[in-house]
Amino acid sequence: MIGRVPVATFMNYSTVFASYTNGKGALTLQFGGYDECHNASEVIEAIGYNKDADPEYTSTSIFCAKGKGYPVPWDEAEAAMHLL
Repeated sequence: MIGRVPVATFMNYSTVFASYTNGKGALTLQFGGYDECHNASEVIEAIGYNKDADPEYTSTSIFCAKGKGYPVPWDEAEAAMHLL
């Protein structure tokens, strides 16, 4: 059987698998890439993530006008774009 699972929900599965197969089954795990987090709100709350806590890596974009840069909050960036 082949499938994909979130790593966070599968960390202790080898023990569960061993009990299902009486220790006779074979389990191979392989990295399958990155995907969207299935429980993002829960993870963010659990680690206390603050997107603006690191001044070098905030979610603010820097726009330029008349030779000067100015910050634009992430949720206002699309409105501030001058697309052709």
